[in-house]
Amino acid sequence: MRPAFIRLAALLLLLALAACDGGGTTPREPAGGDYDALLQSPNGPEAAAQLELTGGGIEDVQSTAAATIVSSSPVSNGRRVVIVRLQPGPLQFRVRMAEGQGPPSARVVEVAAPDDALRASLSGYRVTFTRVAGQ
Repeated sequence: MRPAFIRLAALLLLLALAACDGGGTTPREPAGGDYDALLQSPNGPEAAAQLELTGGGIEDVQSTAAATIVSSSPVSNGRRVVIVRLQPGPLQFRVRMAEGQGPPSARVVEVAAPDDALRASLSGYRVTFTRVAGQ
């Protein structure tokens, strides 16, 4: 066989394999349904927090923990969420998103320490979302 023919055959084989990538390598994140949210705190247990959730399709926000009060109200392009624990601990809640919508973005507005004093710095705080299993 001639070297030019072998190179051409190898090139065609590589192109054919590249075209058969199985529809992409990044799996799609499931969208819609319930997401558990948790405020990640660099300081340990907290007493309360005020958050702002942004994004379309937020249908409901509710408490998931005993002795925790969660209240929310609409704001431009999202919801303001206030979480208060009767005893300091992890601040968590659940967000229901409309079909076709992933979890919202979250901004930490204020955090109250176990002594109810506002934290001077919000550095290191973030909210993580985990899709509730079985949806």
